Amino acid sequence: MKKTKSYISIYIILSLMMIACSSSDDSEEPAQATCTDGVQNGNETGIDCGGGSCNDCPSEVVIPTSGFDAPSSYDGYNMVWSDEFNDTKLSADKWSFHLGDGCPNLCFWGNSELQYYTNNEKNLFFEEGNLIIAARQENLGGLNYTSSRIHTDNKFEFQYGRVDIRASMPSATGSWVALWLLNHNYTITDPGVWWPSGGEIDIMEYLGEDPTEVFGTAHYGVDFNSRRFNSKKYAAPNENYNKVYYVFSIIWEEDKITWLVNDVEYHSITPSQTGGQPYPFNDEFYLIMNLSVGGNLPIAPVVSDYPTFLIVDYIRVYQKN
Repeated sequence: MKKTKSYISIYIILSLMMIACSSSDDSEEPAQATCTDGVQNGNETGIDCGGGSCNDCPSEVVIPTSGFDAPSSYDGYNMVWSDEFNDTKLSADKWSFHLGDGCPNLCFWGNSELQYYTNNEKNLFFEEGNLIIAARQENLGGLNYTSSRIHTDNKFEFQYGRVDIRASMPSATGSWVALWLLNHNYTITDPGVWWPSGGEIDIMEYLGEDPTEVFGTAHYGVDFNSRRFNSKKYAAPNENYNKVYYVFSIIWEEDKITWLVNDVEYHSITPSQTGGQPYPFNDEFYLIMNLSVGGNLPIAPVVSDYPTFLIVDYIRVYQKN
């Protein structure tokens, strides 16, 4: 009889526990967005903002409201390709992504860079008719930063013309922007075959630790051990490059490349300036645009400076009639 009572008691206790759990589960409701409690809850995309229930979250990005703007046409030239970045997604007809850390053939992108490239919307997105590339401090693929790198390889390759890129630079120490061109034969799966022999044209490079200057560079050389470069810096004529829009350009002709900022020439190269190395810049090239972190050129990044943003209003390519 005592055993029977014990079994009954255990059964009653277990039944009550199951009822309590069931009641707790049934009564539990999803957290609601309150928009005023200082906590990200409900469908909020940020603390007390977004998700359709609260006011939109403030943008992380400060879009410039002033700066130089290039004309949309030039005498004697036709526009043959452009991206005004007025959509909400990157055009797959025009661009592709380079992803990861470059390994196994171009580890850390050949420059000891510290970022892992993604196609994530956190790293590449659009605001107010601008393409935004964001470098963020987050761990991915064994690296401590993420960003994006896009290119037109096999989608748009060209020989000669004028390229205009209207952009505003990031502010973070350790950030490194490159707006550049590589030979159409170059691939990241076998980089040594066509670099530096195929040539590299850096329309503009910028280091976040010095927002007062940019530089234009040509890389060349019959092989890696013979690599050379010809480069020149250009100081911001007015406000720093991370405060307003500037237009970075090249005029690329047979046997000559000229670099410009806001339509002011500051550098050029011809075959007579390659120190006896072959001049590779009369071939077809494709566009690349990236925001990297750390590496051989900038100083070490300051974590508290991130995220940081490259803002690009448009890219336009013209060729002579």
